[in-house]
Amino acid sequence: MGDKRVFISDIHMGCDESVAPRKPYVWFKDNAGLLAQFLDEQLEDAQVKEVIILGDLFDEWVIPTDYQSITSFDRICSNSTNKDVVAGLEALAGKDKLVYVPGNHDMAITVAGIDEIKNFMENKTFPGIRFICDGDEPLGKYQDEDKILVAEHGNRYCLFNAPDTWTDPRLSFLPLGYFISRMVAYKVSTTGHQQEACSIFFDFLREILKGNQDFEEELFEAIADDCMLKPTSTIQLDGIPGCGAGMMVSDIGKRFRQLFSNWGRVPGADYVSASEAVVGEIGDLYEAAASTYFRPESSCKVVIFGHTHEPSMRNTYKSTSPDFVVDEDTACETIYANSGTWVDYAGKCGNYVETEIDGNRLYVRVKEYPGKNVIKGYAGFIEKT
Repeated sequence: MGDKRVFISDIHMGCDESVAPRKPYVWFKDNAGLLAQFLDEQLEDAQVKEVIILGDLFDEWVIPTDYQSITSFDRICSNSTNKDVVAGLEALAGKDKLVYVPGNHDMAITVAGIDEIKNFMENKTFPGIRFICDGDEPLGKYQDEDKILVAEHGNRYCLFNAPDTWTDPRLSFLPLGYFISRMVAYKVSTTGHQQEACSIFFDFLREILKGNQDFEEELFEAIADDCMLKPTSTIQLDGIPGCGAGMMVSDIGKRFRQLFSNWGRVPGADYVSASEAVVGEIGDLYEAAASTYFRPESSCKVVIFGHTHEPSMRNTYKSTSPDFVVDEDTACETIYANSGTWVDYAGKCGNYVETEIDGNRLYVRVKEYPGKNVIKGYAGFIEKT
């Protein structure tokens, strides 16, 4: 067998405050040792040519509303919880085996912030890393030489998490999802209980299907109420351009009240409709991947996303005959895979996507660690020519 690439995402390392104060609200703590061990194994494996992080390595979003906002990764790297993971990443970068693509929880806040993050990654913390970002937007995509495989975080195709480039392009990229994350962290840090944003969102999803498209302000206020915040409650935003010391919940809701109808003005809208962007928010990014990359004029046959925290794979085949039989030697026409997550609430395991070249075949497997087992039969291959 030949060269391997390993894709991981959604680690969500937090700052030291997220572990200790009030009720801990950090997403990544118990699995830190597990990920550090995994990274060490990739460093020693001569077949693994690159480890590609598809975003949300750092978490600048999960911060209570009454805490100081995070605008730098320094506070996260200095958290002792993350020490071994940071060391593992540094070692991979030193061997030219580490690639980083931004996600939404670790996106730059402004255009200037993109260069700051790039400098932090390449020169200060992980010398040797390959930092991938698309110009003046906090997005990036990894491609192989033949442009058969594309990998990115996937948030650009989600209504609440695509970079905000329309409410005021001069200010921050932070979308509505950032402010929701702040409110959720507030509830967790004060009560120790998760909020019910998913069930609230599904209620509003039914309203969308009925034709009530501009629902964002009502949804935001409903989540705020569930998080024990009032319309006059303030989210502290020190250091974020255009936000002053903070913004009231009601003002944030008004700012994004026409998000659905303005979807065409965000980076992910070229091939993905606003309705598909809503579907992306409930964890299904296959249609976004297919619409964007599996087009007749495209050479892309494999797409790998993160963001959803759910490992998955969906394959298509050239034949649609009911008599068509798929076996281990059947080539796929296209493959969509999701790299899952390493956060604590997923259990004492992590997920990753492994690709491997063997002759004319490019194999794709979604695996679980420890054990390195393929998940639910999530494996397939495409023929490169």
